[in-house]
Amino acid sequence: MRILPPAVATAVHVATLARKAGMPIPPKVYAVLEAAANPWPAEWLLAPLPGDPIRVVELFAGPGGWSEGIAAVLGVKVDAVGVDISEDACATARAAGHRRICADITTLDPEHIALRHTGAVIISPPCPTFSPAGKLSGLDAQNIAILCEAIGYVSEAAGTMPITDVDCDDLYPDLDECPMCAEHGYHVGYRERSGATWDEVRAEAAAVSDPRIALMLEVVIWPLALQAAGAPIRWMAMEQSSNLPEEILDDLAMEFYSSEWMYANREVMEAADYGLPSRRKRVYMIASRWCSGTTTARIRPLPATSMAQALGWQPGERVNTRGTRPVDPKTGRAKGGNCFSADGPSWCLTGKSRTWKRESDGLRLTESEAGLLVGFRRSYPWKGSRTSAFQQAADVVSPVMAAIVLSGMFGVLGEALARDYLAQLYEMDDMLAPDDYELAT
Repeated sequence: MRILPPAVATAVHVATLARKAGMPIPPKVYAVLEAAANPWPAEWLLAPLPGDPIRVVELFAGPGGWSEGIAAVLGVKVDAVGVDISEDACATARAAGHRRICADITTLDPEHIALRHTGAVIISPPCPTFSPAGKLSGLDAQNIAILCEAIGYVSEAAGTMPITDVDCDDLYPDLDECPMCAEHGYHVGYRERSGATWDEVRAEAAAVSDPRIALMLEVVIWPLALQAAGAPIRWMAMEQSSNLPEEILDDLAMEFYSSEWMYANREVMEAADYGLPSRRKRVYMIASRWCSGTTTARIRPLPATSMAQALGWQPGERVNTRGTRPVDPKTGRAKGGNCFSADGPSWCLTGKSRTWKRESDGLRLTESEAGLLVGFRRSYPWKGSRTSAFQQAADVVSPVMAAIVLSGMFGVLGEALARDYLAQLYEMDDMLAPDDYELAT
């Protein structure tokens, strides 16, 4: 763990005493903490007191899907800060009450002194390079090979690889007898850090054809960097396109296992199977250092919700997604698949869903309705232009899916809580005012 500068260490000591006494931190002391912790909260330099919530870093945090899943669906209190490069997504999250740092996460130090008490990392790297809605450059064999090789350098840079299987001659080439084996009967400890900086590790993936592919490295960089820094990191959660190649998933899991994490598992989940009125298939990974929890098992199926039911439409409505298109004489339908029934889950939202309209009257989908389709309350405060708001709703992790995935890590009954949330959202929505949602959380 990095040593605090003397002035900062003194400020931390004074602030801790003040906090234990229930008194405010003196302004001059707080200013020292604020400057040292920037861009993170000044309070994060202080060790949590008994009963304080877990500190969570959310990366590529977006407008608040994971945050809402934890707070509004699970009802769990956490001390979280999210990072995202989109100013509009950060504005949306802040308006909803979630803390955000607007920055490129690759410019931030994962071993920052303000992060030394971080307990969990949640990360949702951009998916266009792997998703069918993008160009699929992430599925190119050469790009996969470059990324996987770079992933293999992370634990070496972190120094989190145990030396259990290292030969005695490699550890002590100048000695006839291995002192560790003589004392313990086996090797104890970890390999020394390779000396590579995190920017140098990232540079190993610089040759990929699209820089967004290399952002998958952050899935292991941040948790293992925090582990190397001595933070009490407990678990990591990740979301990505269900198209993410198995080779990448396997190598990510291998890095966690080789760093003595107890559990690293993933599952492809379809949002419509969990009661949401829109389709969205994603792969979720949970890695944990000390426990393995079942995060997605369902006791019984969650009730299916149609798009029409969620939006309060009459049965039989259809949605036009691409305007007037030529009719295929063989099928009698428009070419290009530009229409679907609202009596089932909607198609997966994309940024272009802003053009969707109800066929019966041409009524266009609103930003709040787009959010409702992915599991946000109608009153969620989407910020930015219409185009930006729809892109945010298309990219975000559904709060319901976030709750289901994370429930095991928080030790709560995710399925039951998600069921209650869905009933409130789609069956009682018209009876509740925005303030009632706040009371429910």
